[in-house]
Amino acid sequence: MSSDDDGDKKTAQVVPFPFSRVAPAQSGQGDEPVHFGTFAKAIGAPREQTTGHWCSQCRRIWYGYLLEVACPTCGNRHG
Repeated sequence: MSSDDDGDKKTAQVVPFPFSRVAPAQSGQGDEPVHFGTFAKAIGAPREQTTGHWCSQCRRIWYGYLLEVACPTCGNRHG
């Protein structure tokens, strides 16, 4: 290899991600009722004191208290 080969290399350019500051699209889920777990319903815990969980079968978020793991809609325990 000669020293002239180093001059032929192109430098990598940083390409900014164009959507890094765009707000997420509204999905319309605000119209749906909020789903609470069994224990959260039993003690009447407000949404601010619960933990959000994602159910991959229902494809929605539900809120449970402490260590609740079962989706209140379908009973899925695997996220």
